[in-house]
Amino acid sequence: VRSAGDGDLPLVARALEEAGNEHPLGAPLGVPEPGVMLRRLQAFTAHQTGRISLAEVGGVLAGAAISQVHSPGLFSESAWLQVEVLFVRPEWRRRGVGRALMADQAAYALASDTATIVTLPVSGARSEQRFLSRLGFSTVGSRRTCDVAHLHRRLEQETPRGGLESLIARRRAMNERALTPPRGIDLRSVAPTEGHEPLPAADSFPVAPAL
Repeated sequence: VRSAGDGDLPLVARALEEAGNEHPLGAPLGVPEPGVMLRRLQAFTAHQTGRISLAEVGGVLAGAAISQVHSPGLFSESAWLQVEVLFVRPEWRRRGVGRALMADQAAYALASDTATIVTLPVSGARSEQRFLSRLGFSTVGSRRTCDVAHLHRRLEQETPRGGLESLIARRRAMNERALTPPRGIDLRSVAPTEGHEPLPAADSFPVAPAL
């Protein structure tokens, strides 16, 4: 097991494509087109603090592990090492390749002064889950994914925004039309409707005698 160099990245890219295609329900976030993974790996090695471990048997790539050091965040007191990829080719499984890769990552974690290792299994296979459990990894929380467009549609279905907004607009319009001026309405200025006599002036009404 050794650290990957720039010349190893094409081999690592092909291994990652195999790992994504092996997922029982399809890769969680999709498998990029050929060539895209290589460019992403090049950007990762140039800008991220982490390690790409390669396991070779007789000069043949048997597996790979890719990790990244994360700084303390909102709910973490210290930095941690996140193993984002742990992949062993099928013909080399159950032969100690995965354990050797994790030993290399554990040594890197100690050298990076990180006390915790978090894994994000790519393949989603049960064998990978069992392997991590035997090494002492436990499940913490869960991740869920959703397309943004699908989320917008579901939110619109769950929230009757259109009908409510139209009802509020109609009520506001009715209130504006029925609004009474602060000093009242001068009834003498109101035009009489057909068939009705105009209202008499205010001084023409009889005044009741004072008692």
